Amino acid sequence: MDGDETSGTAALDSANQNASARILGVNCDPHAAFLAAVQGGAVVDGLPERLKPPEGMELGDRLLEFVDEVRRVIGRVGPSRVGMLLPESGKHQPPHKSISSRVTIETLVRVAAAQEGVPVDLLARATVRARLQLPKKGALSTHLDAGAGPPVGKYWTTGRGLAAMVGRAVEVDSAPAG
Repeated sequence: MDGDETSGTAALDSANQNASARILGVNCDPHAAFLAAVQGGAVVDGLPERLKPPEGMELGDRLLEFVDEVRRVIGRVGPSRVGMLLPESGKHQPPHKSISSRVTIETLVRVAAAQEGVPVDLLARATVRARLQLPKKGALSTHLDAGAGPPVGKYWTTGRGLAAMVGRAVEVDSAPAG
């Protein structure tokens, strides 16, 4: 399991003292779940950035191993909500194995969140664009600067920036009106 977690808890402890709620943004591809904890409109540094499921995840105990790892991360991040970015939709459909792997990872993240009592918001890319007031043209990933803010940590352009965007979109929707 490749948790890519940082060992220092100082960043987590100081971030937990902030009053605003923390959102865990998640963007999955067929190989990993990219994570970005968002609080107060910014990505919290020093927290897990990516989870890769174990090889041979088709085996039952490996599925549970990944769920346990996601639960540990959720416990460490302490989000009030999880926002998950739904895949692109359109005419071009990737091969079944690619779709199957992504859906499996997404489902296991959702199961872990449910076991931890954390609600999950599934957001379409159009919803993320609308909430963050992003242009409709171009792939969502072309709007990382405007939608996710400055890059924080690793994997920003391979999936984590999109996780930050979905986290910010959930945060915007969850903010009290005022």
